[in-house]
Amino acid sequence: MSFKLCANLNFLFVEANANILERIAAAGKAGFRGIEIGYPSEDLLEKVVQSQKNANVEVALLNISTNGGDKYSAGPTSIPGGEEQFKTNLSDSINLAKKLKCKKIHLMAGKQTDKPVGEHYQTYVSNLKIAAKMLQQENLVGVIEPINKYAVPGYFLNSYDTAINVLKEVNSPHIKLMVDVYHLQHICGNVSNTFKELQPFIGHIQIAQVPHRHEPDVPGELDYGFVFDVIKNSGYEDWIGCEYKPKGNTVDGLGWVSKYGLKL
Repeated sequence: MSFKLCANLNFLFVEANANILERIAAAGKAGFRGIEIGYPSEDLLEKVVQSQKNANVEVALLNISTNGGDKYSAGPTSIPGGEEQFKTNLSDSINLAKKLKCKKIHLMAGKQTDKPVGEHYQTYVSNLKIAAKMLQQENLVGVIEPINKYAVPGYFLNSYDTAINVLKEVNSPHIKLMVDVYHLQHICGNVSNTFKELQPFIGHIQIAQVPHRHEPDVPGELDYGFVFDVIKNSGYEDWIGCEYKPKGNTVDGLGWVSKYGLKL
């Protein structure tokens, strides 16, 4: 079984409060060929680009900038009244993605405000249509991710049904679905059948055990030997993000990779 595993650096290699530059270096040293990162602070932008080159890792996924204040801390994409901030943040993220040669941007939806859910929905669809055109010009893909209510209470996109409706309305090959198996199990379970139903929309995958979000091989609700077979049989051949909280030291916890017959 051959998958492309990438390290999510919001979760991995955070020992001793390592900064993003140290995490990039540590991921490369550990053998990862790819990483996922959040949008760095402005003072670190060029240093992140250089660190990526030094570590010889591919940035598989970049989170959209959340600049603009607390209102956008979980993303700007569905926030009513924040349309101009969204366009600014997306433009900044596209510019960084190009420097990093990253092909995918996570268009984080944001948390529900005091505005009606329907207004969030319409803002979300409208912004994603704008994003689709901006991303198409650069041959990039934006991904949207349902996040369960336990992980991020109040997150607007907390349903796969809503996500699929949005994707159908936007109707662009440059906006796809990110399936984090951890969130999938929390939100609707029935992983094998649900994954097959979502397959036509999937643009990125992430993994973690449920319910505590640790390594895939720790005791939990999911049998990752079976889950990896489901992913393999779907024909998915792109990056799989390791977005889990190591129970201890990141490197010490990587034994699951060989356990499932995988390689970094």
